[in-house]
Amino acid sequence: MSDVLARALAELQAGRAADAEALLRAWPQTAGSAAALQMLGAALSAQGRDEAALAAFESAAALQPPTPALLHNRAQALFRLGRHADAMRGYREALHLDPGLAPARARLAEALEAAGRESYQAKRHGEALASFAEALALDPARDGARNAMGGALAALGRFDEALECFRAVSSRSPANADAINNLGYVLQERGELAAAMRQFERALEIQPDHAGALTNLGVARQEEGRAEEAAALYRRALAADPDAAGAGYNLAILQLGALQFAEGWEGNELRYRTVPPIATERAFDIPRFGPDDWGRGHRIALWGEQGIGDRIVYSTLLPELESRGERFVLETDARLVAAYRRAHPQWTVVTREESQAAFASCSRQLALASLPRLMRRSLESFDRQPASVLAADPARAAEFRARLAAPGRRLVGISWRSFQKSARGALQRRKSAPLAAFLALSRRPNLRLVDLQYGDSAAERAAFASLGGELARLEDLDLFHDIDGVLAAIDACDVVLTTSNVTAHLAGALGKRTLLVYLAARPPFHYWATHASGAGLWYPSMRIVTGPRIDTWEEALQRAGELLGA
Repeated sequence: MSDVLARALAELQAGRAADAEALLRAWPQTAGSAAALQMLGAALSAQGRDEAALAAFESAAALQPPTPALLHNRAQALFRLGRHADAMRGYREALHLDPGLAPARARLAEALEAAGRESYQAKRHGEALASFAEALALDPARDGARNAMGGALAALGRFDEALECFRAVSSRSPANADAINNLGYVLQERGELAAAMRQFERALEIQPDHAGALTNLGVARQEEGRAEEAAALYRRALAADPDAAGAGYNLAILQLGALQFAEGWEGNELRYRTVPPIATERAFDIPRFGPDDWGRGHRIALWGEQGIGDRIVYSTLLPELESRGERFVLETDARLVAAYRRAHPQWTVVTREESQAAFASCSRQLALASLPRLMRRSLESFDRQPASVLAADPARAAEFRARLAAPGRRLVGISWRSFQKSARGALQRRKSAPLAAFLALSRRPNLRLVDLQYGDSAAERAAFASLGGELARLEDLDLFHDIDGVLAAIDACDVVLTTSNVTAHLAGALGKRTLLVYLAARPPFHYWATHASGAGLWYPSMRIVTGPRIDTWEEALQRAGELLGA
């Protein structure tokens, strides 16, 4: 080794990376020496200058076949730059040349874990699982990877496997508050609320400022109807971690449910930052429509980001947007396009596939779910809600009514179940009633119940019939794919009686008289909150059927039956 390289190495080993860099840059031979360039890269990495370090390592690799050490160091720079896939390739190349290179093996596991977390956050849970599994194969003691693997399994609804992961980590590391908190989360999703809360409290005993456990305990309290305690826990989480988007978002949903709209809509913007994100924000080359843009002649690209129900409910603001002189292009589910065009032939309504070309004429953009932040900041502002925004096909509605009609009986369209993603089991249970709860209504001689429930309900319907329940059904109507047909079926009915699901949105958006039922005055979503009148805020034709003492579906449907009259 030359004298310069020896002195530079001594400076580097002594922690004086800048001095080592200075020696190497002053040495004329550095540019042609792979060893000098590799050492320069190490000096630059030690100073946190990874872009420059990567360039030095690349130059060294161009001079001679790369050694395992050079490949490892280059991969380290790539990892710190967030280029995890490139880093993994580098570590694998290093291990191919030297299978015993322990640092590369450990760093490959670290890179796999990081890549898995990125995939998880992007909701690519299968990819995440593969990365975590490979990381654990390299290093079975990586609690972080096993904990994250449990999160990916839970997101896929594989709760038993997720519990195994979290229990393994918490057993090996009893003070691991993250694993204990995650264990509670899975128990909560399985409906074991008391057991879940014990885990959240256990995590907080270990780490009182654990923002995740505070947030999850808040969700559990909210599930119990203890809204004030939930809000306090969310605020504690935010005090512990101001970037705790989950706590901020959940607090906002509580505020919206309490009709505190100005605060709630602000926090609703955190939906993009939760982990995993509630919604995915899209990138546009045009600015977001804001308060200063009213009346300036913009054409607004309005895009959807969540489920069909959310898209419908927020589209109820568009008649007012139009009345204020704003032009827009509405992107919506392809199954709804005909109904919007039928009701508003002057609107430009497109599918997701058509939106890129249609949005080219726009100078501003906004997610539909962000419109209320501009237009519904007080309870009084809901007085401007339109009677309807969708229109059914009148010919199909007339045909369906003729097929369903029974002399002396009103047609009551019913829907009782909500189907949620596997990781939202608790929400699905809150939003779903047993079909058997409708049995008394089906026996009333002046009513005929009509099945509007999408999804596989054959077993429930068979059990209902075995109990003597009568439920009319349009067997040739696809209640999932043929939304235009569902709208016609709703229009054919005299009234709709439903739990919180897309049927409620479709009926409300048509302006059909609708009774929405949920238990214990605890709305499953903020947009079903109501004031003392019981009227639906978003859909003027809707009546909310609930109450603090209505805590069974049978009681809720008995009350709905009273509202249906004799």
